[in-house]
Formats: sequence, C-alpha cells, structure tokens
Amino acid sequence: MSVIAGWLARLRQRVRAPARDPEGFDLVVIDTETSGLDIARDRLLSIGAVGVRDGVLDFADSYHALLRQEAPTHGADILIHRIGTGQQAHGEPPAQVLQTFAAWCAGRWAVGYHAEFDRRMLERACREAGQPAPAVAGWMDLAVLAPALLPERRVRGRRPASLDDWLDSYGIDEVDRHDALGDAVATAQLLLPVLQAARARGLISAAALAAEGAAAGRLRELSR
Repeated sequence: MSVIAGWLARLRQRVRAPARDPEGFDLVVIDTETSGLDIARDRLLSIGAVGVRDGVLDFADSYHALLRQEAPTHGADILIHRIGTGQQAHGEPPAQVLQTFAAWCAGRWAVGYHAEFDRRMLERACREAGQPAPAVAGWMDLAVLAPALLPERRVRGRRPASLDDWLDSYGIDEVDRHDALGDAVATAQLLLPVLQAARARGLISAAALAAEGAAAGRLRELSR
C-alpha cells in the first residue's frame, strides 16, 4: 500500500461525519501542484481533488492525475512538489487529464485554499490544451472563509494564516503534504469545521456559503 493510500485508509477511520445539511452541499476541494507560483509562466503538473457532499468527506469521490510535461522541470521546485523529471515525462496527456477532470467536477462548487491561484492555473492549462475550463458552479476560497466563519479560532503562525497554520491548529495530519491529492484531503478536513460554523449561522446551501465568502473577501480587500 502506498503512503497516500495508507493515509487515506487511516483517515476513513478517524474522520466522523457531521450532521447533514438540510439543503445540501456538493463541493469538490481542489489542489494543484505547479512548477512555480507565476500564473503566467509556470506549468500545471498535477491535480488532486476530493468530494465533500452534505458535509461529509467522501474518500471514494476523488481525483488525482499527473500531466505529461514535454520539457520536465529540473529546478528547486522539485524539492517542494516532489514530482521528478521521470514522473513528469510519463504523466498522462494534458488534454485527456483536463477533459476527464472537467467532466468529474462539472456543476459542482469548487473549494481551494487560495483558490484563485488554482482556478487560474487550471483555466490557463485548459486554454493551452484546447479544452474548455471546468464548468463548476463557482469557486470558494477557504483562506477567506476559515477566518470569516471561525473568528474565535486562535491560529498561531504567520499573518495572514497559512494553510499549514490552520492545519496545525486543528491537529490535522499532514502526511503527504505537497502532493496534490494529499493537500486536497488536508484542505477538505479544514473545510468540515467551516461547514459546521456555516450551518450554525444558517448558511445551509453552497450558494449562501459562496456569497458569504465573497462578502468576506471584499471586506478584507477594503481593510488592506
């Protein structure tokens, strides 16, 4: 059993489902691994995603793929994403990956930590591969939603808090971080208490949660 497979098996036993939301949520938590942080120049290397339906993390509903790179990277970024040149050269054809992924997440709400980066990297990769962008219902940024809905949570670390800071505050297992699927699962675990807080505020639909996130994002921009 691989490290990530063993980790997922342990998490299935540890993560308990909260009460289901009356109007339901159908979310996909998405993470991407890239050759760097330059949206205009760096490349999409892998996609990882997991479903969260009605407040329950669904491990069986997941997606993970490596995109083939015609010219594999050789820089220091490999030390972060750990996708070696051999893996990059033998990944799946980008158009095929992006088409399959788009079909998998179509119509659902997408969630990410610093979601704008993932959205723009995915959309650029789709354009370059001649594929339409994933037709998700919309995007939510957990970097905005978590502090907005959990203001009483004391998160020690950098300001603004990083994903690592939030995971540490909840004691969320960080095995296989900086693997796209591993990061997506870790982010999805952080999403669960956010959904519980949303339900306590009467936000019982994905659209209402997205609107709350958009309002919190505008407020944060104005306060800068």
